Amino acid sequence: MNLSTLRLDPTPITSTAATHRSGVLGFSGTYNCRLLQVHQRKRTSYSSFVVCSAKPVAPPSAAVVESKESELSRIESLSQVSGVLGCQWGDEGKGKLVDILAKHFDIVARCQGGANAGHTIYNSEGKKFALHLVPSGILNEETLCVIGNGVVVHLPGLFKEIDGLESNGVSCQGRILVSDRAHLLFDFHQEVDGLREAELAKSFIGTTKRGIGPCYSSKVIRNGIRVSDLRHMDTFPQKLDLLLSDAASRFKGFNYGPDMLREEVERYKIFAERLEPFITDTVHFMNDAISQKKKILVEGGQATMLDIDFGTYPFVTSSSPSAGGICTGLGIAPRVVGDLIGVIFQKFSWVFPTDSQMVHQLNHFLLIFVFLTKSRLSTKSCLGGRLIFLPSGSIQNYLRLHASM
Repeated sequence: MNLSTLRLDPTPITSTAATHRSGVLGFSGTYNCRLLQVHQRKRTSYSSFVVCSAKPVAPPSAAVVESKESELSRIESLSQVSGVLGCQWGDEGKGKLVDILAKHFDIVARCQGGANAGHTIYNSEGKKFALHLVPSGILNEETLCVIGNGVVVHLPGLFKEIDGLESNGVSCQGRILVSDRAHLLFDFHQEVDGLREAELAKSFIGTTKRGIGPCYSSKVIRNGIRVSDLRHMDTFPQKLDLLLSDAASRFKGFNYGPDMLREEVERYKIFAERLEPFITDTVHFMNDAISQKKKILVEGGQATMLDIDFGTYPFVTSSSPSAGGICTGLGIAPRVVGDLIGVIFQKFSWVFPTDSQMVHQLNHFLLIFVFLTKSRLSTKSCLGGRLIFLPSGSIQNYLRLHASM
């Protein structure tokens, strides 16, 4: 794919008709925010594309639906380490796609974010599971799930998800690995998250109030508590006291005293005992799995437009849900990351101001949507693999394929 093959389409970005007419390739970086579309020198039929979406849209012709063998071949052709990323502001349907792809991978891993990333999936009986920390591959019995070092872990929430899965017949023992380097998200992080939003009043960011920002703040100022600290309960109270005292000094509405510390320490002694079988040096595990040629699918949380560095700042999350977060959040080298599957949908919504400054920022985003053709057109991503975007079309094709296997 050569950028010289792109040209500016006069159709506004809000037009879904033009999007459906000719496969969207990306957003422009121009100030009128038009669509860039692919115009090949030779006409390319719709049957040349793998098409997928979180929002089912009627295909323009029956030619879009490829044979099951062809679709299965494309899934199995994904690189050893592949990633599924959101390309807008989240809620694109990444979890559904990960659930479908999981049976073709040995490991599904989360690399960043926390319980603010919600993925809804269904088992073969139609039972609904809303997962926030456990990777979406958990429903596939042969898949091992990894919660990487870049994730912030709220243990009460994690145990609630595990209990919900096991009560519905989904085994989690020996199938979930939690990084010993992952930071712990405490209940007080959620409390101060709400206090900070209240202090900001009209200029609030609009967080999920799940404590993600405060927990990453603790990590960055280096007084956070990691999963590995649960193995050293002799020093745990001192570290927790420092963390709680810092929160009390910064937020007047946060009341901290000896009783709170005592209760939290006793609570986390129980949590530590239960979590111990799940705790692993996931950096070593992931690199060892790569050397053994295990297939790994990375499940991104949120989306690239919420990236702390490259998103619509300041209305972003506190981690890096773009491609770079895969490496830092799992401790693997960029050279091993291959195919990146970006998920989008035609109609999206996100709440943030649309003043001139924000529009100016939005206009500087350039997202290139690349289709994988039958001729095996490979476009190199910045990490060395193909960049495969799955825009408006038919996720039901994959669902039908998944159901028939």
